[in-house]
Formats: sequence, structure tokens, C-alpha cells
Amino acid sequence: MSSTFNLKHYGEPLLEFGGEGRHLDVRFGLVDHGPVDFSLDRTKSLKIGVIGSSRTVDGLREWFRRCESEIAAKPSRQPNLFPAFPGISIGGPFRCWFEIDDQHQRILSTSGISEVVRELADEAAIKKAVALFLEEIRDLSQLDRPPQVIICALPIEIIERVKNLQVSEDMELESGDDRGDDEEVGSDDEPNTRLYADFRGALKAASMAMKIPIQLVWPSTYDNSAVIKRKLAKLSDRRVQDEATRAWNFFCALYYKAGGTPWRMIRDRTAYDTTFLGISFFEDLSGGSLRTSSAQLFDERGEGLILKGGTALEDKLDRHPYLSRDDAYSLLKRSLAAYKREHLNFPARLVIHKSSRFHEDEFEGLNTALEEAGVTMADFVWMPRRSPIKLVRQGDYPPLRGTAMRIDQDTSLLYTRGSVDFFATYPGMYVPNPLILRCQRRDRTEWDALLQETMALTKMNWNNTQFDGALPITMRAARQVGEILKYIPDGVDADPRYRFYM
Repeated sequence: MSSTFNLKHYGEPLLEFGGEGRHLDVRFGLVDHGPVDFSLDRTKSLKIGVIGSSRTVDGLREWFRRCESEIAAKPSRQPNLFPAFPGISIGGPFRCWFEIDDQHQRILSTSGISEVVRELADEAAIKKAVALFLEEIRDLSQLDRPPQVIICALPIEIIERVKNLQVSEDMELESGDDRGDDEEVGSDDEPNTRLYADFRGALKAASMAMKIPIQLVWPSTYDNSAVIKRKLAKLSDRRVQDEATRAWNFFCALYYKAGGTPWRMIRDRTAYDTTFLGISFFEDLSGGSLRTSSAQLFDERGEGLILKGGTALEDKLDRHPYLSRDDAYSLLKRSLAAYKREHLNFPARLVIHKSSRFHEDEFEGLNTALEEAGVTMADFVWMPRRSPIKLVRQGDYPPLRGTAMRIDQDTSLLYTRGSVDFFATYPGMYVPNPLILRCQRRDRTEWDALLQETMALTKMNWNNTQFDGALPITMRAARQVGEILKYIPDGVDADPRYRFYM
């Protein structure tokens, strides 16, 4: 028995930058055109707060001064993969100033740091570390003119304490990223061993009430001579990138968290107004089997809204979590209401992403919420974490990013990671896994459009300026969101803006 499959390659989606400029690469687009919200009518200055030890604050401020000038590119045969960082002056890629005023600087006390380090109980050490930073974040937030984003420059002593150093050396680490390669963003998205993840999530959740996004940074991001203890480095999956790449990622994240819009997807003016929703689940603080749902809602500009949903049920057949009809209905209804508050109208079309099949109860609840809102066009797409199918390309390199294969009427395979012509290489360490897209509701008849917008959504990651992400932002944001939402008590409204979660 033979089968015929439709194989196709989709070119790299362009992104929109300042002055309606277009480019397929984030970094080159920012250099050529500036951010999409750039205006010649005003000079933009971002006020940055910083909290840390005297050593980390001094080191970070010195790096800011060094980044005012160009950071040389990494020597490489792939110059498009490792471009120089032009600097953070008004003529730089973000067309603004990044300023740290003395009034926005706070030094942690030596005794406070020592108290965290000396604490023997892990949970108590994390609580003390969170309280140490939270006190200073609150102080900065109460200024007449508070900073727009606050950097928490973590001292190595605190990192070493809140990292899980007591685990056995053969423990299986959680993946630090969805990419499955050597990505290191050089900003806030650090490796995810359990205790550090708990500290990061708890601090972000506790500081959310201050209404100022925070960014955690390790000394090895801005100090090439920073030394992490050997045992910690062995347990960590952290791989530090070259300095120019770290600068690109760090300042892009700062710009977005400060309220800026670096780039956006290009929207066809003749197409329906579309927004994208990811549904995911996370374990609560009990660490048991109980899971809670969350929704990640993004528009073409990359504006993200995050909502916490109800408790998940477990499918008896495959043990995947799912929502009851009422909880699915409630989560989508609240998501659409949040969208309407921001945009003053509902979207004409909604694309919903999930990593497991839509249960029939979920399907019914979601459709009911759409009908009540008058949203008549929707696509329900689920993407299993691992594809049972892989393609082999002739030669030494994996398939090109953008390679797709139509499997049947409702299923397609898509390589979002792979060889990239613009980089002249495959920028990964491992064999890439393609995405499998399975549609349970498909009102948009053109598979080409669904696959192209999925490719574009993989480029909507403001923590990383290398554009070849593995997952669309609707799915990629799930881990970051869950790590923080689990610290938000039931009945307490979390800030819905995505910049507080990344």
C-alpha cells in the first residue's frame, strides 16, 4: 500500500518594524527600521530600576555603559546568525535611551544576603530571598516617578542558595526551553531546576501588585569573568551565548517589558481581524496531580493577555488534562472579555492552540462561548509535544525551517526548527522535531494560511532575537505563565499583561 503526501516549503515570514519597514530577521529589521512603535515626533527614554548587591549593581551599570557603544560580533562563518549589537544610544536599534538614575537604584544589605545564604531550609531560604527583593521593589514602585521596569541583578550567593544543590547528580533536569538546543537568552529565561524556578515564580507573583515588570539577570549575562560554582554549573543546563547576542536579547526584553513593541506580525488588511489563544495546564503548589488551566491570548502586535482558569480534569483514556464544559466556557468568555476591554471589540476570528486533543466537553464549552460573543470564525488546533513522523533531507543538514507535509485533511507536519537559509546553517545541536498540527475545527479552509501564521507566531518571542523558535508564542508562554500563576491565590486577579510573566 502506498501513500501520497503533499510536501511544501513556506518561506520565512516577514515582520513589521518602524515606518512599516519589513524584514525576516528581528535584529536586522530593528537596525534598519527601529521598533514598530518608533516615532520621529518624540525622543523616547526608558527609566530602568536596578536592585542587587553593590557588586552586581556596579557590574550591571558598567555593562550598560559598555553597551552604549557597539558590541562586536562573534567571529563566525555565519555573520547573519551572530551580528554585532549596535549599542543602546538614541540611534541604536530601539531608537531610545535606557537610563538608570541613582534614585532608581537599590543596594541589598550584606546582612540580608547573608541571612538568605545561611538559611538551611530550602523553602524558608526562597521566602527570605523573595522578601529581600520585594521590599526594594515596593520602595521603587512608590516613588513619584517610578521606573518602567526593574532589573533584579542576582548576587551569585543568592543564585547558589536558591538553586537546588541538594539533588543527586543523575537527576533529570527539566528543559530550560522549548527549543531543545543550546539557546541562552541572556536575560530572564534562565535554566529551570526546581528551586530556582520556585524563586523566580514566587518573586514575579509577589511583585505583580507593584505594577512594574521585573527582569531577573545573572552576573554571567553582563560579566564575562563571572564564576558559578562547579557543582551548580554541572547541574545547570545553562549555556552562555556570545556577548553581542546577550545584549540583543537583554535589551529587547527590557524594551518590551517597559511597554514597547519591538515588532509585530504583518497583517493582511483585507483579512479578518484574528487573535490567537493558547490553553495550557500547570501543577499547583501541592505538587500533586491537581492541575490548573491558563489562557495565553495574543494579537498580531504581540500584546499578550494572561488569565487563570479552573481546575483540570483527567481524561481516563490518555490521562491528558482537560477542562469541563463550564470551565472551558468560562475561561474563553473571560478571555474574550479581556480582549474586548483592550480593543473595544471582539476579534472576527479566533485560533485556539492546545498541546493535547480537545475533549468533547471542552469543545462544546468553547463553541458556546464563541457563539455568545458572535465570533463566527474559529480554528481549534492541537499540537502534540512530540511528532511520530520525521523527514530526512539529502545531505548533512536537517530539513529547512518551513518545510511542511500534509498528512490528511485535518493534519499537517511543520518544521519550525531546521536549517535556515538566512543563517546559512542549522543553528541547533540536536535533530529538530517538527510540529504536528491537528485541526478539530477548521473554518479557515486554506492550510497554507494556517501554517504560515503558525510560522509567524514562532517569531513573537521578545526574550530571544534569534527568530527560529520551535513553538508559537501561544504555546511557548505556557511554562513561564504556569510557574507564576501557581503562586497567585484563587480569587485574586493576576495582572493580565504578558510582560509581567516573561
